[in-house]
Amino acid sequence: MNISVKKRTGENIIAIAEQVDMVVDRHRANWGPGTRITKLMDQSKEIRNLVKDLENNILSGLVLVIVVLFFFLGLRNAVLVALAIPFSMLLSFMVLNLLGISLNMVVLFSLTLALGMLVDNAVVIIENIYRYMEQGVGRVAAAMKGTAEVAWPVIGSSATTIAAFAPMIFWPDIMGAFMRYLPITLIITLSSSLFVALVINPTFGALFMRLKSDSAGEDAATVKGVTATGEQPVEVRGRLLTSYVWLLRAALNHRLPVVLMSVLFLGLLFQVWLIVIGLERPVEFFPSIDPSNAYVNLDLPEGSDLAYNDRLLKLLEMRITGAATEPTNPLIEVDPEAYQAAYRPKTHATPQGEQIQGPSDLQTIEHIYAKAVKTPGAGALFGNTADNHLGIQFLDLADRAESTSQSLEEIRRRIGDMPGAKITVEKEEGGPPTGAPINIEISGDRFEVLGKLAKSIEKLVRNIPHVEDVQNDYQEAIPALRVRVDRQKAAMFGLTTSALGLALKTAYNGLDVSTYYEGDDEYDITVILPEAERKHPDVLQRLMIPSSSGELVPLTTLAAIDYTGILGDIIRIDQQRVVTVKANVDESKVPGAVARMQAEKMLADFQLPPGYRIKFTGEFEDQQKSQTFLSKAFLIALFLIFFILVTLFNSVAQPMIILTSVVLSLGGVFLGLVVIDKPFGVIMTGVGVISLAGVVVNNAIVLIDYTNKLLARGMALREAVVAAGATRLRPVMLTAVTTILGLIPMVTGVSFDFSAMAVSWVNESTQWWQSMAAVVIFGLMIATFLTLVVVPVLYTVMDDARRWAPRSVRWLRRMYWKPVASNNSVK
Repeated sequence: MNISVKKRTGENIIAIAEQVDMVVDRHRANWGPGTRITKLMDQSKEIRNLVKDLENNILSGLVLVIVVLFFFLGLRNAVLVALAIPFSMLLSFMVLNLLGISLNMVVLFSLTLALGMLVDNAVVIIENIYRYMEQGVGRVAAAMKGTAEVAWPVIGSSATTIAAFAPMIFWPDIMGAFMRYLPITLIITLSSSLFVALVINPTFGALFMRLKSDSAGEDAATVKGVTATGEQPVEVRGRLLTSYVWLLRAALNHRLPVVLMSVLFLGLLFQVWLIVIGLERPVEFFPSIDPSNAYVNLDLPEGSDLAYNDRLLKLLEMRITGAATEPTNPLIEVDPEAYQAAYRPKTHATPQGEQIQGPSDLQTIEHIYAKAVKTPGAGALFGNTADNHLGIQFLDLADRAESTSQSLEEIRRRIGDMPGAKITVEKEEGGPPTGAPINIEISGDRFEVLGKLAKSIEKLVRNIPHVEDVQNDYQEAIPALRVRVDRQKAAMFGLTTSALGLALKTAYNGLDVSTYYEGDDEYDITVILPEAERKHPDVLQRLMIPSSSGELVPLTTLAAIDYTGILGDIIRIDQQRVVTVKANVDESKVPGAVARMQAEKMLADFQLPPGYRIKFTGEFEDQQKSQTFLSKAFLIALFLIFFILVTLFNSVAQPMIILTSVVLSLGGVFLGLVVIDKPFGVIMTGVGVISLAGVVVNNAIVLIDYTNKLLARGMALREAVVAAGATRLRPVMLTAVTTILGLIPMVTGVSFDFSAMAVSWVNESTQWWQSMAAVVIFGLMIATFLTLVVVPVLYTVMDDARRWAPRSVRWLRRMYWKPVASNNSVK
């Protein structure tokens, strides 16, 4: 017996699953011996695994961040910076709760993505306070001066990051409903971290901050290293600072080659990515993940009975389990002993060496269940599951010896030549529903013509490499009994066609004639033929119809009864009759977008009758909408960032320097995709690029702001650029490293399982978010070099251009502009 439990919209599936377990445990004692309960397709289990993975990623990233801060700043200062994380998280959870946003997969990943960013502002402020203290300023004065000096750059950097995510709030359609939680969560979290960095961190710094090897000095406005004009740049000492200053001076001496090499490096990484990924799969819509469940759907002959459907499902089960497939004819009863033998447990070894049992020789299958129903005559449902189907539940990711995508290929091979029905394999899709990778809608007036076109297109689509499960929803020749009424004979007995129709409807569908009451319950009394007679068409030959005079007249006297075929469902989209051809794609070998483009080319010359047209929809339509939106969102984000930077620096040239570094950091995007061997994902990589744009500008803002301050104090341009770079080296490195380390567990899939206190080597959520995290990580690696080397070079180039521009204009005026002599001039 099978009991299916579904949740209402908006309810918590984990809470429902827990209540179901409580009900089962409460009644277990009353069941007889040998009763076994198996939970199948438990979505709450998958959600728990995802939540646990993301929680472990957050905690593992937090530990890595604190360890790095400890080495750079010492234990006490590392703790002061790390306090930004719990305080920011607490404020974020309060705001999310007020907005009615619960923890889900996207929110949890957003918190993971924000983890490294949370300490960016705190690192800049605490490091600046610490540097003041190193130069002899007391704790309270250092906290005030250090915070005030970098307050506006920190506010500006947070504002640019928020501006990068803000356009994504307006993401439309179902994909927007799925991904909108990411920008909302990040904006709330980053705003909370800004408040913590400006208010809480300086307070704790003034109370508890200590230098590594001295006692706190007295509060003073002007002490060692601090002049009336403000604190002085860091003293260049140590291997790291000395090497960096040497590199920066060398770059300033060869500015043109440095800029050209940066541009060429971007182009080179793009070409390497194309070569590694291959031109056949450069773009994907949504990440292709190994499914946890799959369905084998049966589109059975119209009118097939329950026994036939059950026999066919048993044969499919035996093939999937690897048992003998005799008999192959679904009309022959399956041997019960052979069927039971197919389910003898098979033992497999997990990657960890543990022995587990499953019903199949395929080493990834945990359970198989079958559902057989009497087909109502409308064919299979056009979705993940049909009325008659097999459900396949795979083992947890950590226990799989191979990819479930490989298992699905083997299942398709085993059942590919199965007679008796049209069989398709559908994997469970994660994330928002997007439709099939290839979804072709054929519209027109006549269904017969649409059916012929659908068959022709289906044959063409089957020839595309790596395309599978091709089908269409045209239903023809459904068996039916037709009753043609002889109106003249019916009139002779005082009957009409509507009266005959009502009699047939009563016989087969039933007619409620009264209600029976028993206590507070009521039961309908229905007049209907017995079920055994409704199954046989011969009953129509014996059916008697009451005439107006009260006598019974045989139906065969009033009408002719014959067999015929009728059309199935009539589907309309935008008031047009439509037949749809759809197909799945093995996205481990080729992205759905590439297969869809091949289908478009193949159908470009397909001849259509007048009045009929073809339209590609499904995943393609969603991809086009998302691609268009993300492109606009990226441009709007750049404009907002530029506007904020112009306001912050009161300059156009300096924001252009920062935006140039953003564009050049795209080389890190392609490098990250090469490392993880992934195509450019419209959703995940696109969001990652927008996230990267917001993060990259932060360090450049702090660096350029300090350069401007040194120039305002009268320092020479080149010396100011070098001093600013050396002074901001530590916070720039720290903010980049902490953000990268916070995302490392998401890319590698390796984290520490704090519930089991053991290292977890696989991660379910990594399949979803790996490309986005890799883009941010490698983009930041490239951007850090750009910030520390290329941005100072571009700063000097822009300054030279600003100073040389007036001279160039005056020189051009002298060379090419000559005043026209007046006619009244004296000769």
